[in-house]
Amino acid sequence: MNKKSVEELRILHTPTDVGGHPSGLVAAERALGANSILAVLQRSWLGYPVDIDLNLGQTNRWNRLVKRALFGLKSMSSHDVFHFNFGQSFLPRLGSCGVDLPLLRAAGKTVIMTYQGCDARQVSYCQQNFSLSCCGQQQGDGLCHPRDDAAKANNIRYVAKSAQRVFCLNPDLMHVVPDAEFVPYAAVDPEVVKPSRANPKKKLTILHAPTNRAVKGTRFVEEAAQSLEDEFDLEWLFVEGIPHERAMDLYKQADLVIDQLRVGWYGAFAVEMMAMGKPVMCYVRGEDLEFIPEEMQVDLPLIQVTPDTLKETLREHLGNVETLREIGRQSRRFVEKWHNPRTIAAAMLRVYSNPKQTFWKSWEDVLQGARQ
Repeated sequence: MNKKSVEELRILHTPTDVGGHPSGLVAAERALGANSILAVLQRSWLGYPVDIDLNLGQTNRWNRLVKRALFGLKSMSSHDVFHFNFGQSFLPRLGSCGVDLPLLRAAGKTVIMTYQGCDARQVSYCQQNFSLSCCGQQQGDGLCHPRDDAAKANNIRYVAKSAQRVFCLNPDLMHVVPDAEFVPYAAVDPEVVKPSRANPKKKLTILHAPTNRAVKGTRFVEEAAQSLEDEFDLEWLFVEGIPHERAMDLYKQADLVIDQLRVGWYGAFAVEMMAMGKPVMCYVRGEDLEFIPEEMQVDLPLIQVTPDTLKETLREHLGNVETLREIGRQSRRFVEKWHNPRTIAAAMLRVYSNPKQTFWKSWEDVLQGARQ
């Protein structure tokens, strides 16, 4: 591909909107003047904004194949940068991944891949190396399954041959995705999601919003709620199966948020809560921190918790409301600094223009330019 300016690049994000990260990144890239769009095979029920929804879940297998192929071929001639997400390419798999990856590289296109979670996470590695994991100790205990481990490892090797840059949104994935870079979530815009103090009331409201109960460790949260009901005057709010826009109104009621107790890192939901100025309890795996910037480690405001320490940690913090509020203020500042979609997008656009440059070098260049 001939070197083009950011304004000249035609950027396609595809084929899913998992976690809202592609949607947020596309919006931020466009805000910076880039020609970026998001095309998905089928929009998720959470309702994240997309530009093109092929709605392929509503048709038969043959029609899905034809529509994917036609759109993929059209996109090859109309875009310069292909930013794939959730370990998937656009065309159906032929072996480890879509046949479009080597075709795109051969055509001189820039190919980027972002892994987001159980698209790369492998049960065998988790069980051998982590004392606590969302993969669980048996098949079906969580989102990841042992039967998929070999296919994921093959996918990662296949992608590495065609993609100029590979990113991971969760640092634990980098144990199994060689030469990848950690990138923060861009799903939440702190200019849109404002701080929201819960209304003054007698009861403190603790919120938990599991998209998958096994992964989030919801049963431990329920056990804690039952155990503490006689000690504290609390309101417990469990938010499940509600589209994103409606759920946001419920999130505002929280005084304290419990995210996940098994994954080892926080997700877009936690970023959203921190942007609202809510203190968040979450399990962060210490051995994964080597993959994130040291300054980010220092700034991390999450209240560290595991299934075994949840009840005692709740007891410790529920007795000091002002400390919770200060953690909430720190959380808001953390999101403004590390999860600002425009900073992330500006760094990513530099990578698109020069894939040999790392994301974090691009990040530093963006910040340096802002200071001048």
